[in-house]
Amino acid sequence: MKYLNTLLFLIICNIAFSQKYKPLVEEGKYWKYEYLHQPESSSCFFFFTEKGEVHHFGKDTIVDNIPYKEILNSTLQLTGPMGSLKFPFEIKQTNVMGYIREDTFARKVYVLPNELMNAPCTESFKEYLLFDFSLEKEDSINECLAYYIYQLRDQYEYPKIDSIKYELDFYGKSRSHFYSFGYFDLCKFWHVPGYIMEGFGFKDGPFRGQLNRRLVKYCEGTLEQCNIISSTKDDQFSRANKIVILPNPAFDYISFRLNESIENATNGYCIRNITGNMLEKESLIDSGTNYIIHTHDFPSGMYILQLL
Repeated sequence: MKYLNTLLFLIICNIAFSQKYKPLVEEGKYWKYEYLHQPESSSCFFFFTEKGEVHHFGKDTIVDNIPYKEILNSTLQLTGPMGSLKFPFEIKQTNVMGYIREDTFARKVYVLPNELMNAPCTESFKEYLLFDFSLEKEDSINECLAYYIYQLRDQYEYPKIDSIKYELDFYGKSRSHFYSFGYFDLCKFWHVPGYIMEGFGFKDGPFRGQLNRRLVKYCEGTLEQCNIISSTKDDQFSRANKIVILPNPAFDYISFRLNESIENATNGYCIRNITGNMLEKESLIDSGTNYIIHTHDFPSGMYILQLL
């Protein structure tokens, strides 16, 4: 009987360990892609590599007092015209195409796209629930995901989760696979089973690509461990003892970040108009964190960002 109790305990521990939630939104995850040249006369024949990208998550960013991480899209260097991806993978330029956050307790991933993001889901600077990994069998997928896959919106009912399986992914890691939606592959002429993976997204990453995009390599670790180098410097916010506001002039939003050298000299910030009236105030800000301030409701004019 004593042996039986021990055996049951080990089995329960193994089940609990296997179902531990795997977060998606973490720094140190890199999805490397190549885009193949696609002649206009054909949608299913691809030739040389015309560009490369790596998608990853960046610095912490505060938007309307909600913490997000940057969604970064970095262009990769090619070996030459009609060449291949240069190795080690070399970043030429990086753009922020939106912001993402994850509620690991509720197992939900939210996206806040900007004008550089293709699709999700789809209005800029409006938060959408992208992935819901708390779903169970026969639950309907969420509206944003249904629109992303099927172009369905404002439906009475969306496709349901057919099954949930704990399986190995392409890289040998065990993840929960949520099977539901499928799609018709235009080039292979058959219906492909669809699924999303906990901690990964779609089979080729958090954001779907066009037909000519190929996932070359997925890696977790440091830039060095993932064979990535950068030929550019993140100098937008690196000027000592200065606050750099981007974009300037602004239309919908501004972004700023404190340098570490002046973190101890400030307790917050406020925004004033040219007559000195305070429009917005925030306290307890940290260096190294981006802050996004919506400005679309501000009348046209000049404004002052003041450190407190």
